[in-house]
Amino acid sequence: MTSTSTAPALRRAGAADAPAVAAVLAAALDDTDIAHWLVPDDAERPEVYRRYFDLVTPWFVEHGTVYLAADGSAAAAWVRLDGKFEPEIADYDRRLAEACGAATDRFVRLDVDMLAAHPDGLTHDYLAFLGVAPAAQNQGLGSRLLREHHRVTDGDGLPAYLEATGRRNAALYGRHGYVDTNEVPIGDGPPLYAMLRPPRAR
Repeated sequence: MTSTSTAPALRRAGAADAPAVAAVLAAALDDTDIAHWLVPDDAERPEVYRRYFDLVTPWFVEHGTVYLAADGSAAAAWVRLDGKFEPEIADYDRRLAEACGAATDRFVRLDVDMLAAHPDGLTHDYLAFLGVAPAAQNQGLGSRLLREHHRVTDGDGLPAYLEATGRRNAALYGRHGYVDTNEVPIGDGPPLYAMLRPPRAR
């Protein structure tokens, strides 16, 4: 594990950081089960994922809270919601098709099924994406990113919600206070695992 003295600092990302955030999220999430279902071709997936995150990341930077490791090795994107997650990205359908090509229908199915499962009528902070570059994994960066924002949710007395991409990730989140709420089926692909973390007293 990286020592505290050598671990990269975490900071709030701004508009100019969106490309760096998109790059690390695309690289970090490229090898998940859902990624393999979305884009089965290993050769095509990195570029499709990069275009997808280039599309969605600026919205989170503008409307949410995005953290970026100073060396670009990890990032997390949060947004506070009063109910359903309904991002309004300009010309989204056309731009999604341009970004994802033959995989567009599966990305649309992912959007539809995730939105349907999202908590309704509950004010909470939603962790849309958290990723650590492959070379920097297993060094505690994911946990640091979680703790960075849990200070906010705990301070505001709000729950946090996410969808884990697999049981290994769900176990990590469980160690940080998240509990399973339900399995989220995604078309004919692998399920996601919805998890909620109640606020902790400070």
